[in-house]
Amino acid sequence: SLLDSAAVLTVWLLLLSPVPVNCRWSDFGPWSECDPCSGTKVRTRRIAVFAQFGGALCSGDSSESQPCSSHKHCPLQDGCGGRFRCSSGLCISRSLVCNGDQDCEDGLDERGCEDTHYSCNTQRTPPNSALTGRGYNALTGELKASVLNTQSFGGQCRKVYNAESNSYYRLPNNVLNYDLQVTVNNEESDESFESSWSYMQHVQTKALFTNYKHTFHQELSENKAHRVIILKNRVLLGQFQTSAPAYLSLSESFWRALAALPHTYDYASYRQLLHTYGTHYLSGGAVGGEYTALLQLTKHAMESTSTTDIEYQRCWKKVKRRLFRKKVTVKCERLTQALSSNDGFDRSSMPIKVNIVGGDVSLIARNGEHYDNWAASVQDFPDIIEPKLRPLYELVKEVPCSGLKKWYLRRALEQFLSEQDPCQCRPCHNNGAPVLSGDQCTCLCRPGTSGAACEKGAVIGEQPGETSLLVAMETCSGGHKSRSRSCTNPAPSRGGAQCLGLGVERQPCEEPDLQYLRLMEPQCLGLSVPPPKTCPSPPPLSNGFVRNAKDVYLVGDRVEFSCIHGYHLQGGALSTCSEQQTWSAGSRRCEASLCAAPVLRANVKATPVKAAYEMGESVSLSCPPGHVLDRDVSQSVCSSSLQWSPAPEEMRCKLAPTDLPLPSGLLCAPWESVGRRGCVCKMPAQCQPSLRLCADLGFLKRTLGVCQLGALRCLGRGLTLLSDEQCAWEEPSCGDCEPGTKCDESSNKCICQKVSDCPPGSALLCARYGNSNVNAAISECEVGARRCAGESVNVIAIDACPDQ
Repeated sequence: SLLDSAAVLTVWLLLLSPVPVNCRWSDFGPWSECDPCSGTKVRTRRIAVFAQFGGALCSGDSSESQPCSSHKHCPLQDGCGGRFRCSSGLCISRSLVCNGDQDCEDGLDERGCEDTHYSCNTQRTPPNSALTGRGYNALTGELKASVLNTQSFGGQCRKVYNAESNSYYRLPNNVLNYDLQVTVNNEESDESFESSWSYMQHVQTKALFTNYKHTFHQELSENKAHRVIILKNRVLLGQFQTSAPAYLSLSESFWRALAALPHTYDYASYRQLLHTYGTHYLSGGAVGGEYTALLQLTKHAMESTSTTDIEYQRCWKKVKRRLFRKKVTVKCERLTQALSSNDGFDRSSMPIKVNIVGGDVSLIARNGEHYDNWAASVQDFPDIIEPKLRPLYELVKEVPCSGLKKWYLRRALEQFLSEQDPCQCRPCHNNGAPVLSGDQCTCLCRPGTSGAACEKGAVIGEQPGETSLLVAMETCSGGHKSRSRSCTNPAPSRGGAQCLGLGVERQPCEEPDLQYLRLMEPQCLGLSVPPPKTCPSPPPLSNGFVRNAKDVYLVGDRVEFSCIHGYHLQGGALSTCSEQQTWSAGSRRCEASLCAAPVLRANVKATPVKAAYEMGESVSLSCPPGHVLDRDVSQSVCSSSLQWSPAPEEMRCKLAPTDLPLPSGLLCAPWESVGRRGCVCKMPAQCQPSLRLCADLGFLKRTLGVCQLGALRCLGRGLTLLSDEQCAWEEPSCGDCEPGTKCDESSNKCICQKVSDCPPGSALLCARYGNSNVNAAISECEVGARRCAGESVNVIAIDACPDQ
């Protein structure tokens, strides 16, 4: 009967309904070794069962500690030999002491200095550059405690120019490159998905780990939206690249944590370090801000707003521009009606979630003005928005038994990541995908299904299988150990595909890394074999570095020194690790080969802008409108002593005078500019392109423009005009055609201009042309046109003839 069928259906639905699974901790593991430096020991526990299907979450902490006493020696109390010891126990080179930089994080290296030799003329670093030294938890997408010392510069002075503030940033030692490029991208990165399932599948294929958290999976509504729209707006300030691990300076807290790690594999201690400092460090990335909005449109909302996919796309664009204050003419009133109200979206028909990275989040609201304020604040409060990651164990160095600890930390990282694998979750019905977030599992359902376990509805078609969690490695047999997994989470059904990958993994019982450690660090493994002789790190070189640096240098190893850009090496480049476990003697230093960027006072601007300048290069100095320099000099040159002359830092901008009228009838030559009381000489670099002539400058013969020759003469330089054949001439390109010629686009060459086409009223030169012995006043254009046509033209003077 109908009632019996209903009863059967009810029982069937009850059987399918998932039973809530409460979160449950495992037992605490054994206590770690007593840390002789802190006098504490820790023990940890993991989540044995994750909460699922509405079950209760776990309470309490994953670790606990208690005081203890140890008979072992604290390595942080060791001396530093000839190096300087920071308060933390970290040893740094004495060349970094009293150099104006805080190479010890507490500044101990700069206290009590009688004479400080500053290594750089600026200490300003890029905004929030401290973030580049933070650890990173790849499971949660969170920045953790600092692992790199971003206050240390390693005695180097490396700078990048910031066009926004007309100033320079100094790069910390951990940053290899920092490319400043302010861009706003809000048009090309939007994404649309047919369902929550397709959105999550897209995210998982791009993720570093299977439960990577940079998604909106927690915000996706349980009724499984018909369409998911991700609207993105990104403000990019720059991109950075971190130096190789051998060149990085560790933060003192991270170094202390590494030094305190036991020499045996104590998972509790190593797990605690990963929990504090993260699983990875930043090897590069982008800095800026990102505003991401998630819109979910139910099938009903879609049907009520647009009837075709084309109309939907237009609606989507309209929503985007309304959110980010972009004016458009496309009309889609039903979809954007909620946006136009002060109360925001009607969440029942079109819910919206927002995720913000960087900037001042207090400025965000659902209107354009507040969004603009947030975008402007990103420059002062940038964040890491595109992290590039390397595993944290690569940073294990500068502590006793660093090789062994690096191997143990890599092993602990693998175990730590496996504890947060979605395979720990219970299977979802209808081939739904389990998603693990923190201590809770949820099910992401395929289209057509819903419910806490995806138990409602049915998937049409085949259902592929999923693998179970890898079991622990078995004991060694025949020199190998193995672990296995099965395709039962769930098993394939209705013709679905089998799981990808191997079911069994085999590894050697003793890894090659351990064999290497038996040779290099036998004392750390309790072996009586003496370790090989090694040398300490090569002596530091101010504004220099060691090529292909490494953690361990054996006797006989040779290193090569080099200098950073703008410096050249004086002295021997090579040094060898001797039998006495010292580096072969030899003096070397990095000497400046370029002028550093000039130091400028407020409002003074120098162009062109570069990080460094070749000898002989010049910069033009200027002030904002309504202001003038306080000297009749507008240019500074990088001299042979690698100093700027005249010194730009001595020049100031002041209000332009208004009470000194210029002399009536003042007419300045092309190589002069109007000064406060009359014509003043230009610098040659200020000249516009002009007719080139051959001249003897006293120390060389070369071609220069008429304006440049006049400027040199005006500045007191002696010169003599020569005939054309006495100089080497370069064929000008189309962009540099001189007066009397013009560019022919078809041949991309300069061709002759007719004399009759020369403009009237230009400055005159004194010249003879043809076979005439009479001086004539002709313009630069006419001289250039006649010379181009093959006529003989001899310029006598760059002024008009005396009798004219």
